Amino acid sequence: MNDSIEYIGTIRLLRIEPQGPTLDANGLRDLVGDALGHQAEWIAIPVQRLSPDFFDLRSGVAGQWVQMLVNYRLRFAVLGDVSAHRARSESLDAWITECNRGREGCFVADWDALRARLAAPAR
Repeated sequence: MNDSIEYIGTIRLLRIEPQGPTLDANGLRDLVGDALGHQAEWIAIPVQRLSPDFFDLRSGVAGQWVQMLVNYRLRFAVLGDVSAHRARSESLDAWITECNRGREGCFVADWDALRARLAAPAR
């Protein structure tokens, strides 16, 4: 695994490489373990590593992921274009909008957008 620890200011992130298998529940558990082992506060996941089920809220996959991250006091960032997924589901669009209003998780276009978001003062 070529994932790396990165810093944005004082925030420590586990940055997941875009190449690799689709992440399922076991993959997330491994990421949580890696993040905790490296004392990371955030996990930055490229959109292409998420399964299509993640973007179907009825499947419950996104809810399970977020619940596991909350349980371990980790935050998440999904990096990449999610516009096609948002266009297919009003509820997903609303959920992503709500995530982006808070500080527990976010959906951003790329690494630079995540850097800008996390470097900004808390609202």
